[in-house]
Amino acid sequence: MLKKSLKRKERIAGLLFVTPAVINFVCLFCVPLALCIAASMTDWNVLFPKRTFVGIDNFVKLFNDDKFWIAVKNTFYMMLPIPVYMTFGLLFAQACHKNIKGNKVFRVIYYLPYISSIVALVLLWKWLFNAEFGLINQALELFGIEGPNWMGDPVWTKRMIVIMIAWKMIGITAIYFLSSLNNIPESYYEAARIDGANGVQQFFRITLPLLTPIIFYLFTVNMIGSLQTFIEVDLFTSDGGRNYGVATVVYYIWQKAFNYSQMGYASATALVFGGMIFILTLLQFKLSNKWVYEGE
Repeated sequence: MLKKSLKRKERIAGLLFVTPAVINFVCLFCVPLALCIAASMTDWNVLFPKRTFVGIDNFVKLFNDDKFWIAVKNTFYMMLPIPVYMTFGLLFAQACHKNIKGNKVFRVIYYLPYISSIVALVLLWKWLFNAEFGLINQALELFGIEGPNWMGDPVWTKRMIVIMIAWKMIGITAIYFLSSLNNIPESYYEAARIDGANGVQQFFRITLPLLTPIIFYLFTVNMIGSLQTFIEVDLFTSDGGRNYGVATVVYYIWQKAFNYSQMGYASATALVFGGMIFILTLLQFKLSNKWVYEGE
């Protein structure tokens, strides 16, 4: 009887522990997903309460919209800074890991862009990259180079956003790498030095393989984050830029939902976009078995 009572209490305690997670999953994922699926099959204008069932018409219209495919192309373009800031983040973390003099001040400086207001950063970059009096174009003129129209040409606007994202994300990426570097046992390097391995060999044979789990995590999370780029596009451009050349899918969804009040159509777009992210994430996990070091 005592054992049965203890098992019953353990089951109740276990259920109580998982209940918040289950409630969170149902309320914040399952219910919104179901509502989104239902809304995607309706012609729903938020200004009017009536919803008309249209089946898959929203999806057909979506796949035939040239602006959507331009937005998809621009969205994948926003993934370009990922390898850049991950590479520089790793180099900065490696430098700080060596306990160079003044590294604590250095850590604060390169982390500041990440915690700064994105609106303030955009205003700063608009000033720096202004085609007429911006410091970037003035610096290029010193070398006899005519600076581009950064905010007037969609191609250069996208490049500016990519540079800004890379600059902003180096700090937080370096923090993750530094934490992982601190967890690598020093005994590995001592054994490598005894075997005659130099610094480069130690990095590629010890450091890099042991960092593959955090590299996989950062790449996956940052991929999802880059695909959801919105604020930079909204603040740097009006109406997605000329010929919709800067707009991303999230900007496209926001515009359809809140500018044109097409909630049903926006829900259909969100479902398609969510499916794209899910497939890419699943692919990342599938490929991770080939290069991520899991340890013994």
